Amino acid sequence: MRSFCLLTMIAVVVGLSGIGWVHAQGGKAVQLLTPADYAEIQHLAVRLNQGADFHDSEMWVSVWTPDGVWTRLDGRAYEGHEGLAEYRRTRRVETGGRTETRHWTNSLVVTPTVDGATGRSYYMMMDVSTTPPTPISAGHYEDVFAKTSDGWRIKRRVIKPYGAQ
Repeated sequence: MRSFCLLTMIAVVVGLSGIGWVHAQGGKAVQLLTPADYAEIQHLAVRLNQGADFHDSEMWVSVWTPDGVWTRLDGRAYEGHEGLAEYRRTRRVETGGRTETRHWTNSLVVTPTVDGATGRSYYMMMDVSTTPPTPISAGHYEDVFAKTSDGWRIKRRVIKPYGAQ
């Protein structure tokens, strides 16, 4: 009987906490993400990296929502598919079309939200034209993800470099 009362009390506390949390979110419940959601979100980073590294603008732009926003290190933001495509064209010119930079992204933490999900991951950029490859920069990304009719996409990404870059 004692364990039944304890379990009932725990259930009530958990239930009330959940109600309070949902209320704090404006009455909307946070969506639970499936293993497939997590895998699809992780795959966005892979496509984004390879699109950037090999100047595949179509691949890079395809991972964004139509109103997606990328904010560069200098604070300049590019918005929407046309603005994002402009950014990729600019980067190709800035690099002279060279493809010796590689992005490594890892330790992605995805957190479900009322509107989709947020994420934070570490990155390191390497120059692979040297032997051994040499680091160019490192930091972390802060992302907002949205589930669209075409699947998960990046809605916003902000780069946060470490140290003097």
